[in-house]
Amino acid sequence: MRFRTAAPLLLLAVLLAPACGKKGDLQPPLVLRPQPAESLKAIQQGNRVLLEWANPTTATDGRPLAGIAEIEVWLETRPDPPPPGAPKGDFSSRAKRVGGVVPEPAAPVSSWIYHLDPAGWKQRLFVFAVRARESRKSRLSEFSNEAVVKPQAVPLPPTEPQAGVFEDRIEIRWTPASKNFDGSAAPAGQGTTVVRTEAGGPPKRLTPLPVGGAVFQDKEFAFGRTYRYVLRSTTTLAAGFLESDDSAAVEVKPADTFPPAAPAGISIAAGPEFLTLIWDANAEKDLAGYHVWRRAGESGEFVRLTSAPLLETTYTDRSVEKNKTYFYAITVVDAAGNASPRSAAVSETIKGPIHPPSSSPGCCASLRAAS
Repeated sequence: MRFRTAAPLLLLAVLLAPACGKKGDLQPPLVLRPQPAESLKAIQQGNRVLLEWANPTTATDGRPLAGIAEIEVWLETRPDPPPPGAPKGDFSSRAKRVGGVVPEPAAPVSSWIYHLDPAGWKQRLFVFAVRARESRKSRLSEFSNEAVVKPQAVPLPPTEPQAGVFEDRIEIRWTPASKNFDGSAAPAGQGTTVVRTEAGGPPKRLTPLPVGGAVFQDKEFAFGRTYRYVLRSTTTLAAGFLESDDSAAVEVKPADTFPPAAPAGISIAAGPEFLTLIWDANAEKDLAGYHVWRRAGESGEFVRLTSAPLLETTYTDRSVEKNKTYFYAITVVDAAGNASPRSAAVSETIKGPIHPPSSSPGCCASLRAAS
C-alpha cells in the first residue's frame, strides 16, 4: 500500500525537476528605433552647404514606421590639418545639433542648408550627420553616414544679367564677380554656369562645364515660351568646380518678329497662253508659304495674285494677254505672320501675231457711215 502511494509522488518529482533549475539572466526589452537615414550628401554652394539624404521608412526590425517627427542635423568642425595629439573621440561626443527638418509625409528625400560664417571656415573640416526621431514614441535612430566638406573661397554670383532675343538664339550677358563670398579677390580663372527653368519645370543646367567670358547663347529655344535664367560663378573652368549661389533671375518670352529672307533663284517660262514661275525654296523652319505678286508694264503697283500662301515653289499665271509684258515678284511668310521683302522682279512677254484691220464689208460699211 505504501509503494502505490509513493510511486505517483516520485513521478511528480521527476516532472517538476527541470522547472526548479537556475533561471537565466533577464534580457532588456528590445527597443525598436528607426533605421538610420541613408546616402547623406553635403555640397558647398557659395557660402552655403547643401545637405540631402534619404529618409528612413522602417524600424530596425523591418516594420514600417508610423511617421518621422523630425530629422536632426548635427555638425562637428575639425581643424584641418588636425593638431598633433588631437583626441579621436566618436562623432556623437564631439558634434552638436545645428538644426532640424520635419519631412513631408512619405517624402523619400529631405534637404537642409547650412550657412558658413565668412570669417570662421578657413582651415576647418565640416562633418555632418543626421538622425531620425520617430513620431509615436520619439525614439531616435543611430546617426547616418558622415558627409565631410572642406570649404573653399567661392566667388559671389554674377551681377547685371541681361537677355537679348535674336532670330536664332537668346543671348545672356552678365558682369563676372570680382570678389569671393568672404571678401577676398575672385580667382582669375573663374567661369559661369547657366541654369534655365521653363513653365514651372525643373531647373536645367545648359552648361555641363562652366563657360568663360560674360556671354552665353541659348539656341535651344522656341518663340512664345517663357524662360527664366539664373547664373552661378564657379571656382574654375574645369571639372570639379564649385558654384556660387544663384544670381538675380532674368526672364524672357521671345517673340518672333523676324521676317524671313526674300525668295531667290526666280525664273520664268512662257507658254502659249500662260507664264510659269519657279523659285528656290526658303530654309526657314517656320515657313508658312509663298505669295506671288504681278505688275503689268514698267510702272504701276504690284498686285498680289495669291489669296492664300503657296506651299509649292511654282506658280502658273493664265490670266495674261499676248504682247503685254508682266513683272513678277515673290514674298514668303512664316508661321508668326512675318512677311519677307519682295524678291527681285522678273519679267516676260507672250509673243503673238499682230492682225491687220479687218477688210470685211461690215467693217468698211461702218467706216463709211462714220465718215
